[in-house]
Amino acid sequence: MRALNAAAFPVKPMLKFNSCSVRVAALAAVLSACMHGLPAMAQQNQLPFPFMDMSQQNMGAAGQGGAGTNNTGEYPQQGMDANRLQRGGAVGANGGLSGGQANKAGFNAAPPAAMVKPLPERPIGPFQRFVQETTGRLFPLFGEAVLQKTVDLNDLNTPVSSDYEIGAGDELFISIWGAVDVSVTATVDRDGQINIPSVGTFPVAGVKARNLDQHLSNQVGKYFRNFKLSTSLGKLGGVNIYVAGQALAPGMHRVASTSTLASVLFGVAQPGLNGSFRDVQLRRGGETVARFDLYELLRNGQLSGDRKLQSGDVVYVGATGPRVALNVEGPAAAIFELKPGETLQDVLQISGVDQSFLRKDQVLIEGFSAQTNAANPQAPRAVEQLAYARALTEAKLKDGDIVTLFQNRREFSNDVTLKGNVADPARYPYFEGMRIADLIPNNDALIRPDYFKKKGALVGYDKEQADRAVTTDKRLSKTLTKAELQRIEDRLGQDSDKLEATEDSVRNLLPSINWDYAVIERLDRKELKPVLVPFNLRKAMAKDPEHNLALQPGDVVTIFSVEDADIPKTRKTALIKVTGEVSAPGYYQVAPGETLRDVLVKAGGLTENAFVFGTKVTRKSILKQQQEQFQKALDQAERLLLAATNKNAASALNPAEAANVQAQAVQQRAYLDRLRGTKPDGRVVVTVQPDATRIAELPPLVLEDGDTVAVPAVPGQVGIYGSVYTQGAFAYQKGKTVFDYLNLAGGAAKSSDTGSIFVLRANGTVESAQQGWIPFVSGLTGEKALPGDVIYVPEDFERVSFMKGLLDISQIFYQVGLGAAAVNALQK
Repeated sequence: MRALNAAAFPVKPMLKFNSCSVRVAALAAVLSACMHGLPAMAQQNQLPFPFMDMSQQNMGAAGQGGAGTNNTGEYPQQGMDANRLQRGGAVGANGGLSGGQANKAGFNAAPPAAMVKPLPERPIGPFQRFVQETTGRLFPLFGEAVLQKTVDLNDLNTPVSSDYEIGAGDELFISIWGAVDVSVTATVDRDGQINIPSVGTFPVAGVKARNLDQHLSNQVGKYFRNFKLSTSLGKLGGVNIYVAGQALAPGMHRVASTSTLASVLFGVAQPGLNGSFRDVQLRRGGETVARFDLYELLRNGQLSGDRKLQSGDVVYVGATGPRVALNVEGPAAAIFELKPGETLQDVLQISGVDQSFLRKDQVLIEGFSAQTNAANPQAPRAVEQLAYARALTEAKLKDGDIVTLFQNRREFSNDVTLKGNVADPARYPYFEGMRIADLIPNNDALIRPDYFKKKGALVGYDKEQADRAVTTDKRLSKTLTKAELQRIEDRLGQDSDKLEATEDSVRNLLPSINWDYAVIERLDRKELKPVLVPFNLRKAMAKDPEHNLALQPGDVVTIFSVEDADIPKTRKTALIKVTGEVSAPGYYQVAPGETLRDVLVKAGGLTENAFVFGTKVTRKSILKQQQEQFQKALDQAERLLLAATNKNAASALNPAEAANVQAQAVQQRAYLDRLRGTKPDGRVVVTVQPDATRIAELPPLVLEDGDTVAVPAVPGQVGIYGSVYTQGAFAYQKGKTVFDYLNLAGGAAKSSDTGSIFVLRANGTVESAQQGWIPFVSGLTGEKALPGDVIYVPEDFERVSFMKGLLDISQIFYQVGLGAAAVNALQK
């Protein structure tokens, strides 16, 4: 390898190369070595490339500052040695890059890849499989979780303590300046000495790292004066050890010179399938000089028996001792190796299981028994049941035993549990004669704690900002239910309403209690089944003997809100939103049975400009029904249009007619898309006379929770849309008829269907031309127009080609009560 000197690779060009260039140079080195007849040497050292051989004889081949590897024998590492490059200065013993040049080349090169060697995969032993088949769980061997699965061959670069003793093969970085100017990387030879060119050869073996500077200064000071010296450690020399016995990876291994018996036990010398975790021996010179117990380290943190390894040491892994399986709940369940004389108490201490949660009445031990059972003399195993205290010290554990310990039951001897819509859900102590009224003495016990938290948040309330804070801050969002979060997110997507904060306060601060129904859940210990005992909460708190039931230990009392069960409408208190032309718009609570008239009276009555005929009541239940019906109608219309399009396309006689069919299909689909954008409003049609001005003239409509009552101002226009010459809103004039307004719009267009004209009234009713009882006379003839009317003139579907497939769709609007929004969708 000495042939690979500076002449083999020009220095200057290499400095311009990047990491790829370094690999090219490496290939050039291989070719150069082949030309000098050196392949045999490479093969002898079992290296993939000759220039990777960093043994002491060939250290100078690539130069002291050149490409370096760790000194791992059979595991070469390609790349630059960063420690050596940072030193700078000296040229390699046999030529190569200078320190400064090497530093530049090193940082241009790719960093060295980690040299990791996987260890053989640990198999599952027969006893582990046996325990798995017996218990249904695969138990690990205690201690195997801390063992490594790979060996890092870069360990020779690991930091060392100040007490580390220099040994053969260690690499030292030495800088001397002053009377002597030397910067060199030296390797301790087998005699424990280093050679500093132009200075001399000095012994360093056995010197501790913290004393190395002083030691070399003293040695060099015998020959020179007026100088300074600095040293640092590079790669460690490493030692060869032998792993034998029941090891996972027996054979020779090269490890760092800092390695100890304990450290290699976690890596190359870990126990195999039948290896002992408690009997690992260090043999040196044919004698056993140390024994190591891994359990002592894991259990007590003791490193007794640990020794530093030397080259040629044998690490012998003994055969495993008796093994028992500890079957408990949780991660402490494992298979343990026993030493002679160890008891179940020792196993529990090693496992770290929390014994305070273990049942103290019994321990089951399954194992191989020498005694035969008369009922089944062929069975090799038997089960023994012992008291816990006795089993800890007296149970004779044997190889193959499975010890089962049970967790304490989560049972209380004197508890009564209160849960649900209450202030403090918890377990409470039972006392003799305890009843419902003792557990819930007053109404304060039913006010949930989040009521006060939400109430406090109302101070300085900024609705939108608070909503966004709740949805973005996970800490705040956790305090709300999914339903509450969904309401907030829906609200953020809508226009803000000045009254929403009030609605949230009333609805969400404190859910209403279900006073009529609460329940006791009780375990029937005779039949071993749960029994539900319902009672009336209001009467129980009033100490009604029929409902103030006696409690028993173990009872669970649940208090419900009205949202937990759909209680009868006659028992619900409704929250109604009133807006528009009333004296005091806002939210009002109405008792069961109260009507539209009652809530308008609570709102202070009507204003002078109130348009009673246009009073609009919307209801959530009606909205849901309308949405379902409207979706079904649209789906049916879409199927009809698709069938008609396919039929027309099949009957097309020429390309022009086929193109016309496709164009009609596009128009029809766009029409349906506009309809899909129409949203039902859930309106309840209120029948009232057009000239009504008093609340008493409204029908006695019973209100439901969530209803909205809107009283509009008197409108001053009549809208005309559809197939007319001038669409728009026209000023209302008392006494004019529907057809008068139609004439103001220029009359119906030629493509209109005058027989299907309809009027959408302000109260939500619809009147059409087809409602007339005289043949051939429109039902709207002479019909007076009213403020807020919307007159719609549809197209003649038979005349307009793209509407021929939509004859029935016009009925969708007033069938599901879409109102004026549908008319707007049609006229777009």
